[in-house]
Amino acid sequence: MDRTLRLLYSLRDSPPVLPERSARDLGVDDLARAFDLSFVSEHRIARLLAAPTSDSGEIIERQNIFRDLREQKKLCEAFTSVIPKVDELSVFATTRRESGSVLEQTIWRLGELELFTECMDILGKAFEDTPDLSSQRLRVVAERIADIRTGAVFARLRSELPKMRTGLLQRRSLTLGVNLDERLRPVEVAVLSINAETFRERSIMGRLFGSSGEFATDSTIFATPLPPDITAPLEGRIPLSPLFQELEQLIGSSLRPVQRALRGYIDVNTGVLGGLRGDASFFLGAVHLADALESVGIPVCIPDIHDDGEDYIEDMTNLHLALKYLKGDTPAPIPNTVSFSSDTRFVVLTGPNQGGKTTFTQGTGLSYLMAQNGLFVTARAARIRPADRIETHFPTGEFGSLDTGRLSEETARLSSLIDVITGRSIVLLNESLSSTGPQEATILAEELLRVFSSLGVRGVFATHLHDLARSVCENRQDFTGIGSLVAEARVSGEHAERTFRISEGVPDGNSYARDIAVRHGLSYEQMKHRLSGRGLSV
Repeated sequence: MDRTLRLLYSLRDSPPVLPERSARDLGVDDLARAFDLSFVSEHRIARLLAAPTSDSGEIIERQNIFRDLREQKKLCEAFTSVIPKVDELSVFATTRRESGSVLEQTIWRLGELELFTECMDILGKAFEDTPDLSSQRLRVVAERIADIRTGAVFARLRSELPKMRTGLLQRRSLTLGVNLDERLRPVEVAVLSINAETFRERSIMGRLFGSSGEFATDSTIFATPLPPDITAPLEGRIPLSPLFQELEQLIGSSLRPVQRALRGYIDVNTGVLGGLRGDASFFLGAVHLADALESVGIPVCIPDIHDDGEDYIEDMTNLHLALKYLKGDTPAPIPNTVSFSSDTRFVVLTGPNQGGKTTFTQGTGLSYLMAQNGLFVTARAARIRPADRIETHFPTGEFGSLDTGRLSEETARLSSLIDVITGRSIVLLNESLSSTGPQEATILAEELLRVFSSLGVRGVFATHLHDLARSVCENRQDFTGIGSLVAEARVSGEHAERTFRISEGVPDGNSYARDIAVRHGLSYEQMKHRLSGRGLSV
């Protein structure tokens, strides 16, 4: 009857949007850590982030879930409080199934049902307080929870659980009578009573002035070690002495009324909440992150999803750079706008070294990744047509084998793109073909751009191939839909101040590498001065 409640639906037979290499280039693992939820594994978040969808309807539904959880604070707080309890609930259920003791099974099942009713009541009341929801899936979850809570079985369970708990708590100790033989060896043990109080060792003052009504003993003969808390994983069964094992059977038989009562709820599926754990955590982490970014002045928005027309991401900030700013590790990032239209679907991005080209290229990919997960984009506004693939080609530090060399490795990777991309794909190239000379690299890159032009691929090629960008600008008929962007720099003599602004333009042919050399003390004059300081002349 009760199917697992879910917020994320997997689309069967859908090809992967984000290849494994692209996930690494976009830093998905680092991004997952930024979701910062103590009660869910970052690996689980990373797996979800690395599986964006290209289905517009699915994206919009996920956006509605994100929006509802962000705007409806009571609902967000309810899910935040319930998810750790669902973890605990799974511990109860697993331990019960693995236990060979009827007594332990009874205790774990009782705790499991108590936690289940608590979780259902927390979520049910939160949904009752937030009737106006945009998300169809959240409404379905709300209806299912309401159906369960208003059902006769749940009402009876809520009523009888306290009675079962009381029956369990009334068995806190046993009074035993032990018969001894003539050598004072125990030969018989009889149970005199089952008590609702726990034995306590009698203190010196207690011996002098008598007990305060509690059972008391002068010394404890044996104590069973227990885990530090109820959710601690058990390496095995709690060790019991032979006497304790016999007593366990006796206590178990005394709990038959509780066991009989629990049998009436054998069909109650507490696992119905299990699917919400990872799904809700995914959205809660995104809500937490969006709120944190906005608190330090980084704009976030839910992008408009469309199936045709222009794409734009206004005042986009690379999400990784935004996270560094959030931690106080970098100055306020400079936003830039990404735009793909029928006139300019793909851009060649040139400019000075360390001028923001890689940041812009990666930031574009992160924007599509977050958008196609149904989450926010770090921008003031965005309009995005979902890509069927997000392909990247970033430097890897791998120089190929001795047989092929780095150029062969690079060209093989670029060639493999042709077998998977379509006119709906996003392709992001960062310093590709840098393993060969500028003239050869430009020829190879022009061939790639002609294919991208014909297909209508969207994307960015960040490069030092200035001649490539000039060729694109001068031969528009051969590179339809290909544009040129430049990372700006304010030049004063040999010094170039990076502005990190990206704008349309034709490259000036200067990467200002000497400026970086001066910054790191590697100009000829600086190195000569440093050597002379060590008594060496050049």
